Amino acid sequence: MKLGFLGPKGTFSYEAACEYAKDQDLIEYKTIKDIIFAIEKNEIDEGIVPIENSLQGGVTETIDSLIESKEIFIKRSMILKIKQNLIANSNYKFDEIKEIYSHPQALAQCRNYIEENLHHVTINQVSSTALAAKEIKTKNYCACIANEKCVEEYGLCMLEKDIQDNDFNQTKFWILTKKENQQGSKISIIFSTKNKSGALYNVLGEFYKNDINLTKIESRPAKTVLGEYIFLVDLEVNDKIDKAIENLKNECNYIKVLGRY
Repeated sequence: MKLGFLGPKGTFSYEAACEYAKDQDLIEYKTIKDIIFAIEKNEIDEGIVPIENSLQGGVTETIDSLIESKEIFIKRSMILKIKQNLIANSNYKFDEIKEIYSHPQALAQCRNYIEENLHHVTINQVSSTALAAKEIKTKNYCACIANEKCVEEYGLCMLEKDIQDNDFNQTKFWILTKKENQQGSKISIIFSTKNKSGALYNVLGEFYKNDINLTKIESRPAKTVLGEYIFLVDLEVNDKIDKAIENLKNECNYIKVLGRY
C-alpha cells in the first residue's frame, strides 16, 4: 500500500501519516491537490490531508480540491494533537539564539513564548515547519519552531518541548481513497443551493425533520458567480440519512457525498 502525504518529511502531515500507516510506503507530495491527483491516477492507494485545525479552522485547499474532484472519498478521519517545539543544530542557550525560522501559523501559536523568552531574535517566516528545520540545520545560533519529528529526521537538538501558548491545538486529517465506504457513523457532503429565497433554510430543515445532527458547516465560493457558494457539512448518520440526502436533490443544484467513515 502507498500513502501520499504533504511533505517534506517532518511536517505534522508526515507525523499523522506515520501514526496512521506504520507498514505503508509513504510518498511525499508538495501540495494537497497533488495528493488527490495522485489518488485519481492510481499512483498511490490512499492520501492523508489536513481538513481542519482547532485554532485556524478549515483547510481551504483541501476543501477546494475535494469540490473539484469527482472520484475521491473519505475512508476515515483522525485527530493529531499539535505540539510545537524549539529546535536547533546545537544546544544553545536562549541569549545565544539570533534568529528563529518557522511557518507563520506556528509562530502565531507560540507568540507569548517568543515574547517571554526570545524577544531579542529576528523572526523568519518560511512555508513549512519542516522547511524551517532544514533551513537551520547548517545555521549557527539559529533555531526553528517545528514538529518533534524534525529532530530525528534532520539530526537536530531539542531545546524545549511543547512551547505552544494554547494546549488545545488539534488538527483533523482525512484519509482519502477511490473506494467508497458504505459504513460509518459520520458522513460528509458538499452541495450548492438553488438561487431562491429560503434555499439554504430548506436544506438545513431536511436535516432537522429527519433528526440528523449537523456537526459542521462551512462555505466556499462556487467560483462561478459572485455571491454563489458551495457548502461542506458533516453529519451524524442515522437510519434516515439516505432518505434525507435523496430529498436534498430537489433542493440543490449540486450535491455530492464525500464519504461515510
